[in-house]
Amino acid sequence: MYTQHNIKPIVYISGLDHPESIAIGPWGEAYTTGTGGQVYRINLEKNVGEQFASTAPRRVLGQCVDAEGNLYCADCTVGKMVRISPDGSESLYATGPGGRRFLCANYPAFDRRGSMYLSDSGDWSDAINGAIYRIAPGGGQAELWYPQAVDTPNAIALDAEERYLYFVETHGSAIARIAIMPDGSAGKFERIVHLPFLAPDGIAFDIAGRIWIGCHRPDAIYIFDPGTRRLELFAEDWTGEHLRGPTDVAFAGPRRDILLAASLDGLRGFRWNNVGATGLRLNHPKL
Repeated sequence: MYTQHNIKPIVYISGLDHPESIAIGPWGEAYTTGTGGQVYRINLEKNVGEQFASTAPRRVLGQCVDAEGNLYCADCTVGKMVRISPDGSESLYATGPGGRRFLCANYPAFDRRGSMYLSDSGDWSDAINGAIYRIAPGGGQAELWYPQAVDTPNAIALDAEERYLYFVETHGSAIARIAIMPDGSAGKFERIVHLPFLAPDGIAFDIAGRIWIGCHRPDAIYIFDPGTRRLELFAEDWTGEHLRGPTDVAFAGPRRDILLAASLDGLRGFRWNNVGATGLRLNHPKL
C-alpha cells in the first residue's frame, strides 16, 4: 500500500502482466489482459489477477462484457474482435468492413441496444488515421461510424443518456466526443478538454457525469467535470515508482465504488476504496 500527501491509499493488484485496460461485468466483476495474451479475472477479495484464458501469441487490448459474462476483446495483433466465453473458449466476433482487418483495434463499448462502438487507433504514427467503427448486435463486419479520421482514439465511453460517444485522443492530448444522432448516425465532433503535456489513455464516467482520466504519462489520474469544465488531480506520482504508467480506469464492485486502474508499465494494477464517487453502470446487452 502506498500513500502520497492527500492522495487516498493505493492497494496493489498482483499477478498481472503489464495490463493496459480494464473491463467491468454486469455484477461489478473486473477483467484485464496481459501482453503475453493472458486474459484475467481480477479477484477483488484477494486483489490478484487469475488467468482463465489465453490468446497467445496474440495480444488483445480493450474489452467489454455482455449480460452472460462473455468478454469481447480488441485483438490488435490480427485486427479483429474476438469473444471469450466464461469457460475461456474463443470465437471470432467481428472484422473490419469487407472482412478486412482493423489497423489497431483498441477499445470497444456497448450501447443499450447491443451495438458495439470500437476505436481503431491507426498506426500510431504522426499521421491522423484512427477511426471509430460500429458493429451491429451479434457481430459480423463493422461499419465506419464517424466518416473522418481521428487522432489516435484510445479508450471510449458513452454518457448515461447515450447522447455522445466520448473517447481519448492519446497523441492529441485531449478528450473528444461525437454526438449520437436519434437515428444512430454520427453527429458533431468536438474536443471537450485539452490536456497539454499529458498522455491520456483511459476514461470512465461516474454517476455525477464526471470523467475520470488515466494518464500514462506523467503517471497521473485526473477528474474532469464537463458541466463546470473543472479539471482536478486525483492521484499522481512524479517518480513513477508507486503509481506507474496508469492507463485505463474503471469502477468495479457490486456498488461500483471501487476505482481500478491498469498499468501498462508494470506487473500489477491499482485499486482505491472510498474515493467519494460511484461509477456509471455500463451496458451489458444480452446478445
